[in-house]
Amino acid sequence: MTPRRGYIGTVGLCAGLMLVTGFATAQDDVPYRALFFGEIDYRQSDGDGDDGFIIGQAVAQLTGNIDERLSVMTEMTATARQNEDFEFEVERLVIKYDFSDQFKLSAGRYHTPIGYWNTAFHHGSWLQTTIARPETVKFGSNVIPIHFVGILLEGKIRESDFGYRVGFGNGRAEQINDPGDLGDDNDEPAYVGSFYYRPLDKYRLEAGVSVYVDTATPEVGPEVDEVIFSGYVALQGETPEVIVEYDYADHQRTDTAGPDGSTSSIYGQIAYRLSGGAANFKPYLRAEHLDVEDDDPLLSPLVDSYDGVTVGIRWDFSPYASLKAEVRNEEFDNADDETSFWLQLAFVFDPRRPLGRSITQTGARSMMR
Repeated sequence: MTPRRGYIGTVGLCAGLMLVTGFATAQDDVPYRALFFGEIDYRQSDGDGDDGFIIGQAVAQLTGNIDERLSVMTEMTATARQNEDFEFEVERLVIKYDFSDQFKLSAGRYHTPIGYWNTAFHHGSWLQTTIARPETVKFGSNVIPIHFVGILLEGKIRESDFGYRVGFGNGRAEQINDPGDLGDDNDEPAYVGSFYYRPLDKYRLEAGVSVYVDTATPEVGPEVDEVIFSGYVALQGETPEVIVEYDYADHQRTDTAGPDGSTSSIYGQIAYRLSGGAANFKPYLRAEHLDVEDDDPLLSPLVDSYDGVTVGIRWDFSPYASLKAEVRNEEFDNADDETSFWLQLAFVFDPRRPLGRSITQTGARSMMR
């Protein structure tokens, strides 16, 4: 896509969404909901890379109920790139039919239900406490498939606090950080399943496990059978917020002509909303470790091992905007470590929100989950 076409497409998309949202606002019984997100970053580092101001993603999310059981959701982004003005992408596009709380069937393009972060925090940095996602699950990551095109069945298990997601669809594309938007590259479908526990307690606990199975045929390198296991525990409240996630990917060559290998990663994040006159402030800490074995036939040519520590604070100076400041110390594959300072101004806009009524991070995440 040329820069001009990408820009025109983005403007046209946003204009269309605003027209739809404006119509829905004028008629309160129309079951549409839209959210718009944006962010502006500032970076200063002692390592390589360009310092200064960075335009982050512009995000439009739209949900609508076609009838009492059928709904649609779409999420679109415009991202600044080095060699073009903006890159436009449909990140998620899902149509879902709710048979019951136990059975909800959908089809489309998802954030792959592996682990916690990838389905808890979608595009729009205002939704997450930190400026950036963990290295393993960052957008464009090669470690896990961030997106998934296919069908998904999900729901609660009877009337319990347990739930499930199972699905199958297209596996990784030849560029393995892309999904198979136009079909499966090697006609070997991918399968994903997750099981979670989510009781209604004051800490908003969630714990779960997931597995992803695929045969990847990368543009460069051998065909590889891939199995990813993930487990996590999260306290989704504000006092405290705790997230611990572990991912393990086993990769075996299908031709048996070379070594097999694996990649593992873990991160832990803790944050705490202060009280009283400081209630708008939320300090946080995250530590990460990513280990890519030299013999990993899929990831070793593409991904460096990584260790990182992030310390920061979030200031919600408005119900709809936050200023985040953080310091990161990072080391890639035993290279010299790098220390950087980041600022981010992140915001959300809800055209249907009456003046004076706030929107919460939890509410926005639940709406788009």
